[in-house]
Amino acid sequence: MDSPLERRRFTRITVTLPVAYDTRLPDADAAFQGQGVLRDISLGGTYFHVDSSISFQPGQILFLTVSAPLLYLEDTDLSHLQATGEVIRFDPPTRTRLQAGVALNFLGGLTFCNAPTQQMFQILNEKNPLGPEK
Repeated sequence: MDSPLERRRFTRITVTLPVAYDTRLPDADAAFQGQGVLRDISLGGTYFHVDSSISFQPGQILFLTVSAPLLYLEDTDLSHLQATGEVIRFDPPTRTRLQAGVALNFLGGLTFCNAPTQQMFQILNEKNPLGPEK
């Protein structure tokens, strides 16, 4: 039976995989690319660590590419998981945790591909990537 405190819809998988992300900086409205390391992932979202000099705002949209050795999916050395997500929480670094952390809710499903695509500018340049106001 699930814990009454557990509110997640999907089971998280603990992983340590590199992640690349593309976004637009909220203050400068400029394209930005960065890298981090996944801590966990589920069908609904992910949590990953980033450099301590990076900051994100709740609601900010990121396009992620995770390189994973999923040899059973493709006949290549690496497969790529891709997703677009919304920042739910940003955890700045502390004295005991040197890296910042980002909690991300996926806006669609995860997709698999042999090589990452560059569709993030299409997604990020739209005025409201979430669609009509909820």
